Amino acid sequence: MVLLHQLDFSYMFVAIILKQMTPEKVITITRFSVALSFCWPLPMTSSRNQIFGYKVAQMFSIVNVNLLLLPCFYAIYLRSDDIEIVAKCISQSICQIQSIAQTVTCFCKHDTLQRIVDELWTCIREAERYEKEIFRIYIARCGRFYGAYVAVAYTMTILYLWGPLFLPIMHVVYAEYPFDVNRTSMTAVVRAHQIIVSHQCCAHLCVCVFGAFLIWFTAARFECLGVEIQRCTDIRMLAVCIEKQLRLRRYAQDVISCFRFMILFVIMTCSLVMTLCAILIITKTSLLVEFMFLLVAFFFLLYLYMYAWPADHMKDMSLSVSRSVYELKWYDETVRMQKDLLNVLVCQSPLKLSINFLVPELSLRYYCTYVSNALSMCTALRAILDKTVA
Repeated sequence: MVLLHQLDFSYMFVAIILKQMTPEKVITITRFSVALSFCWPLPMTSSRNQIFGYKVAQMFSIVNVNLLLLPCFYAIYLRSDDIEIVAKCISQSICQIQSIAQTVTCFCKHDTLQRIVDELWTCIREAERYEKEIFRIYIARCGRFYGAYVAVAYTMTILYLWGPLFLPIMHVVYAEYPFDVNRTSMTAVVRAHQIIVSHQCCAHLCVCVFGAFLIWFTAARFECLGVEIQRCTDIRMLAVCIEKQLRLRRYAQDVISCFRFMILFVIMTCSLVMTLCAILIITKTSLLVEFMFLLVAFFFLLYLYMYAWPADHMKDMSLSVSRSVYELKWYDETVRMQKDLLNVLVCQSPLKLSINFLVPELSLRYYCTYVSNALSMCTALRAILDKTVA
């Protein structure tokens, strides 16, 4: 009941804030939600020493998560006969491995992310009135969903971490250490470390909001460009728009390259978790373990949806430039202008978020197909195991 009240309060709080939300506030909230993940890059004006210190902090965060990941693996080894403990350790390990993978990706892509975020701030500051209105429409469309996700993620993490102080829960994180942790001082150190790592993992759960925000912003810029093209009256204005379009497509490719491997990790992990869910349900383990893995599977499906939704919309908006050109009064223009417009229409292609040889196109259609195939796989696995048991 307390948790439900917390969630309702968080959702109402987010809804009230979004009524007066601006792009600048959205950027600030997103940056603070992923601050502990060290995935948000430093500004372009940062000195070499600041960038070096930030990358050292990224490496330290990776080491810090590893210091809890290894005891989780050790607990799986020691308690392999207890399916409940093993299931909890596996679910914890998945979140920790995701944190490491995303930090490594952002460490390698720091310069690209730095350029992306710097251009983001530049576009927000120099946006015209109609562009700001389009940004507000996008915030109203999806801001409540992503804002509620962040609020729920941190609310549940806080309740989970501080639950042992008010509820009959003995362990925050299941882990085994190769030394004595029963002493008071050592117990305090271990518990503090587990709380810090759990907050890091929570910040990494919100990295999808960061990636989705950049994709939504790219889609909004395509829509703004479509409005600008409709205002073209001569070849010079059209040439400026085409140049902006080429730069915007390169910007979109940079965004896709930064989050492509994070999405691949989510797809692979989701497939693994759903397979484990099917096995646990068939083997009739405890309801707590089944619920835990179902919750983890639901989370990763939601995580993938938060990328698929904006990626699908970005593909549509990348084609809006062609529609904007077609909606011009090209029949009243000169022959040269008509030829240039025809070249623009011929050269257009949708911008897709894809992973070579693995994901041809991340979209809502792909997401529905993936969920359907995953459920079919679980059903087939259950049928195979039922025949084996029989």
